[in-house]
Amino acid sequence: MKGTIASLAVLLSFVSLSCASCVGKIAGGDDVAGDDDGNQPPLDPNLRVQLVPAAGQSGMQVVNFAVPLQPGMATSPDVRVASAGTNLPTYRRGLGAYDDGSLRAIQIQVELELSGPTTLDLEVGADGGGDRPAVDVATTLVTADGTQGPKVWALLPPAWMAATGVFGAIVPRSEMAGTPLDAFGGVCDYERWNTEMFLAQQSSRDVWLFDRVTAMYRGYAITGDAAPLSSAYREAAIYRAGLTGDGASTRIGVPGAADDLKYHYAQGMALHWLLTGDDRFREGAEDVAARAHALWTDPGYGGGADFWTERHAGFALLAYEWAAAVSDDQGAMFRGWADEAVDAYLAMQRSWPTSWTDPEARCFAHTADAHGEGYGYAGCSPWMSAILADGLETHAQRHGGARAAEVRTALVRLGRIIARDGRDGTGKPYYWMGLGRAGEVDAYDEHWGESAYLVAMAWHHSGRSDAALRTAAEELMAGLRERGEAGQLRSFNWQCRSAVQAPAYLR
Repeated sequence: MKGTIASLAVLLSFVSLSCASCVGKIAGGDDVAGDDDGNQPPLDPNLRVQLVPAAGQSGMQVVNFAVPLQPGMATSPDVRVASAGTNLPTYRRGLGAYDDGSLRAIQIQVELELSGPTTLDLEVGADGGGDRPAVDVATTLVTADGTQGPKVWALLPPAWMAATGVFGAIVPRSEMAGTPLDAFGGVCDYERWNTEMFLAQQSSRDVWLFDRVTAMYRGYAITGDAAPLSSAYREAAIYRAGLTGDGASTRIGVPGAADDLKYHYAQGMALHWLLTGDDRFREGAEDVAARAHALWTDPGYGGGADFWTERHAGFALLAYEWAAAVSDDQGAMFRGWADEAVDAYLAMQRSWPTSWTDPEARCFAHTADAHGEGYGYAGCSPWMSAILADGLETHAQRHGGARAAEVRTALVRLGRIIARDGRDGTGKPYYWMGLGRAGEVDAYDEHWGESAYLVAMAWHHSGRSDAALRTAAEELMAGLRERGEAGQLRSFNWQCRSAVQAPAYLR
């Protein structure tokens, strides 16, 4: 453990150096959310990758990592890799494919002698340096299962990661500094809520909630910092190492949660595969998604106490979408499950309850009994809705066209009702929002960000001109900035996995 901490300290000091030359200028404006289908201005194909050996690792090392790409950026894994101006023999492999056939990422392996931090210069789409044979990714890790991270860390620049769209709609923190959008920094402290804190509490299943791996990988993409990268990498490996069985027979290693859908996460493992090329994580994502479907066979809501929560609906959809994104042989099955789930969710929003007649402001309403709460009236959870919204936006980006417009109309309706009815007299989001009545006042300040995200997304997808939505989003961001807190590890998890996309929609 001391070695891990020491190597992380070196990594942090190295990454703190100026990174002005890490990535070429991104053409176009500063609307980081891109257009409604998530398209970004084209990336300059040149980037600089920072390498830092883990503690005790020096000499000749095979370095393994992967570079995520924008849709349409490359159809073959051509990339030139150079160290100190010299092109290196390189193993290159394409990872996954977007619907247009272009690659989602390129896996890279090079060998060089390391005595400390250094850099690699990459040019996507270029040749040079020749080929080298692949090695098993496990041999490039401190321990074969990856739970202690790689022998050599590779850090990508935040501007590159944000522009690919792979991590969602995000803005590099350096571009938000000193602006009203910089509201998550006080809550999303990636060094404080790191793997060491997780390991100290991992016997309690609560700390596994809300897919910490995705939260940490998004934190890494936003900051470029070593701390969230280390936590994401190691905890992805910890989660995968706990899997047994395969397909619908898969069981997760979260204590006491083998049959609990809300602990089944494919997204974090899919992101890990797209950053490493370690095929064990692609297979893990597929297996967890298959198990999630076995646990959520009927995504619709039948009314009354029929069990349904936004959290379960969202994590099921995210599992299907991300397994489909990386699958090499089951993509059609996962896409079909995602389509079925979204059909059910949209129908539910349109039709339940029949007494709710406002067509423009609707959440995914259900009774408190269906949610496992004893409030005794119909409503919805604003903060859990952020997870479902994350899944719906992922679905919309995959489909595009009329299906995306339908889904985003639902997201606008969701944001409108939360902006209008989802806050108490002080402007703080309700813990549980009632339909046509006051909701449940939140005793803590741990849910500002999720409502800000939903309202910001609604403002963006409604045409970026609705003054009421914009004002509500800004008020919620201000509440997060001034009052937001993370009182426990799981609170960090839920606030920092989906809601951190809010600033991109308000840019």
